[in-house]
Amino acid sequence: MNMQGHKKPLRFYLGIFILSAIIILAYSLYMIFTDKATAGDLYSLWFMPVVFTGVYYLSDVLMDKIGRKRKKNNYEAEFLAVVSEKMRLDDSFLVEDYRRLQLNQKFQETLKIAYQIYQNGENEQFNFSRIEKKFRPDSVEFKAIQVVVELIKEKIGTETK
Repeated sequence: MNMQGHKKPLRFYLGIFILSAIIILAYSLYMIFTDKATAGDLYSLWFMPVVFTGVYYLSDVLMDKIGRKRKKNNYEAEFLAVVSEKMRLDDSFLVEDYRRLQLNQKFQETLKIAYQIYQNGENEQFNFSRIEKKFRPDSVEFKAIQVVVELIKEKIGTETK
């Protein structure tokens, strides 16, 4: 798979194999005709096209797997980007508040629970009342969670319509 997300066809790897075999053949013929090596000396070079093509294919497969893992995490990153945009538009948070929220482990864990509610809806374990109760009503974290809950309710409401 390349950077655009398209899987390379088998004939691409066949082309790579043929091109590398032609290069090895040309090098071998040059070495033989200039008497710098015998055919027996160059025997080990003929494994190179197979090895090169195999390594190229395996690296493409590994990059594909890594790319798919990253895409799974993008949904959470998109959610966090929407939340932070909503909080910026709210205009009730200072720069220090953002730093405090970012460093607050309890708030970060609550954001993960909010993301689960956003993805799967409310249930016995993950619900809005439970995450709102985690913070004091006069705290910055509580105000931020209120913004997050409002955002999730808006998103869930628009998706069900």
